[in-house]
Amino acid sequence: MGTINHFKQNRPVHLALRDVYYEQATKLLAAHNPRAMQPLDAAEYEEILFMLRTARKHGCFAARENEKDGQFCNFINMLAGNVKAILSMLNLKNSVEAKDGFFFAFLEVNRASVALQAEEYERRARDIVCCLLNTLDLASEAYAELKQKDRDALGTAERIRYDKAAEHHKELIGKRLELPQYKKRTGMF
Repeated sequence: MGTINHFKQNRPVHLALRDVYYEQATKLLAAHNPRAMQPLDAAEYEEILFMLRTARKHGCFAARENEKDGQFCNFINMLAGNVKAILSMLNLKNSVEAKDGFFFAFLEVNRASVALQAEEYERRARDIVCCLLNTLDLASEAYAELKQKDRDALGTAERIRYDKAAEHHKELIGKRLELPQYKKRTGMF
C-alpha cells in the first residue's frame, strides 16, 4: 500500500471552502454601492477580509494540481490587500473625526478642516471599492473557468465531498457563527 497524499485526499474539501468563502466575500462586496450616500461600514469589510483570508488559506492547500490554482491564491491575496486598504481609510476617517482625538488637538484646526480631511479618507475608501468591484468584474469569467476545471478534475466521490463541504459552510456563513465582530481599536489601523 502506498503513502497517502493528504493534500490530494483533502483537495475537494479545500476547494469547496475556497469557493464558498470567495463567493460569499465577492457577493458582499458586490452588494456595496460605493456611490451611495450611506457611509461605508467597517464591520462588513472585516467580515469580507475574514472570508478572503479563509478562501486564500484553503486555496493554498488545494493549489497542488495546477498553476492557475496558485495564481488564484495570489489574486485573492490582492483582493484582501485592497480590503485592508479600505479598512485603513475608514479607520483614518474615524480617527480624524473623533471629537477627543489626536488629530483635532494636535493640529489645532477648526472643525470644518477636520471634516474635509475625514471626507477625503472616505472618498479614498470609496475609490478603492470601485477599483475592487471593477477587478471582480474582470475576474468573474476566469474564476468560473477555474472552478469548472477544478470540479471536472474531481472524481465522483470527490465531487460528493466537495458538495457536502460547500453546503455545510454555506449554512455556517448564513448563521455567521464564526465571523469576527469588528471592534474599532483606538489609534490602531
